[in-house]
Amino acid sequence: MKTYVALAILLIAGSCAQSPIGQFKFEEGEKQHVVRADKTEWRACPENLPKGCQIAILEGDPQGEGIFTVRFKVDGDFEMPPHTHPQDERVTVISGKALVAFGENAKREDAAQFGPGDYYINARNEIHYVWAEDGTILQITGIGPWKADFIE
Repeated sequence: MKTYVALAILLIAGSCAQSPIGQFKFEEGEKQHVVRADKTEWRACPENLPKGCQIAILEGDPQGEGIFTVRFKVDGDFEMPPHTHPQDERVTVISGKALVAFGENAKREDAAQFGPGDYYINARNEIHYVWAEDGTILQITGIGPWKADFIE
């Protein structure tokens, strides 16, 4: 099994300062951390991920210790080959459609389908495959350091 850092190679810049797990560090005098949808800063996904996705960091640092939240946006049909994560993966579908199937030989026709507003948690260390259609935005919250271990 070859290990790839999936969510975070280019994510250190622009990420928020870390606090104890589950606690956000507010700057002096701040009471709220806000990321407006129309002001979201999208970047290309790390090179080790399949082509056709962009990422935005909403809070935290996926490579660091503690909680983080990111969004993935897909252009065209997107396939994330079979992989696992070391921590549970909490996903909310913001727009579009995502399909998830489990197992090394997962098939799209056997996948569970999720649409806008749906929420699911993929268990840590479970092999899963993800497909998403053009225009899909997924929000993922997890505990870092975050990575995806692709199954060869």
